[in-house]
Amino acid sequence: MKSSKRFCFPVLLLMIFAFAPAVFAQENELALLIGRMKPSDRSLSLNPAPAIDATFDGALTYQFNYSNRVVNGEVASLHLELAVTGVPRTGVRSDNFLLPRTYSSLIFTPGLKLKVFPKGGFSPYIVGGAGVGRFSLSDTNIAGGPVPGDGSNTSFVFTYGGGVDLNILGPLSVRGEVRDYMTGTPNFGAPFLNDRQHNLFIGAGIVLRF
Repeated sequence: MKSSKRFCFPVLLLMIFAFAPAVFAQENELALLIGRMKPSDRSLSLNPAPAIDATFDGALTYQFNYSNRVVNGEVASLHLELAVTGVPRTGVRSDNFLLPRTYSSLIFTPGLKLKVFPKGGFSPYIVGGAGVGRFSLSDTNIAGGPVPGDGSNTSFVFTYGGGVDLNILGPLSVRGEVRDYMTGTPNFGAPFLNDRQHNLFIGAGIVLRF
């Protein structure tokens, strides 16, 4: 399983660069979305002690998105996408006061986006991709003391979701999007009962087409 995860990301990058000549001849989109990301609440295993719950606050999130149209049609179009998503500060709440007070996330996910009615005023789409994410823990724990050890780790990420573009003025559109980032877990120093974490992102922003 681990070797297949390491394989997915290089393959996606190779696909992107292989299609690059066709991409640059097609339509481009630049988007900036701002919203909130809510990680799924988790339980940590503290054997032989009972498991401890950890809950996460919804956090301000930024997504920078660049996509290129590689298949053009009147009804639908296919786009290659590069998305960078950053969460500067996610709050952590738990009865275990040794857990970090906050952590940050940076996620890079190449993928594919399928848009319906791309030339219309109302253009819904679905998107999916895979990449990597980086978690970094705060220097202090919930009790206010220092967090020992290495506070950073990297995780494989799979993302899927959808949204809609409202074409309001020439090359400008307004976008709303809902997306789930399925990641590994931050390195809290104790194992989670499940090694996968859902991170639900809801955001809106501006798209520039050129």
